[in-house]
Amino acid sequence: MRESGGAAVAVSDASMVEGMLAIGRHEGVSAAPEGGAALVAIQRLVADGSIKPHESVVLFNTGGALKYLDVLS
Repeated sequence: MRESGGAAVAVSDASMVEGMLAIGRHEGVSAAPEGGAALVAIQRLVADGSIKPHESVVLFNTGGALKYLDVLS
């Protein structure tokens, strides 16, 4: 991470679930927890200026919420 100038962001379980739901609401995609965590992390990095408005970011969601219905109830 240091060599590339990267960063790590911790996301709470509740924020991760909210991110999953937000992806579903806005994109119509059933997101897994890691997708929700990635969305929340991206939002925080945009808010703190680490990701600039002119930069592009791709969020890869590699799983679906169907496997995690227990966290959504």
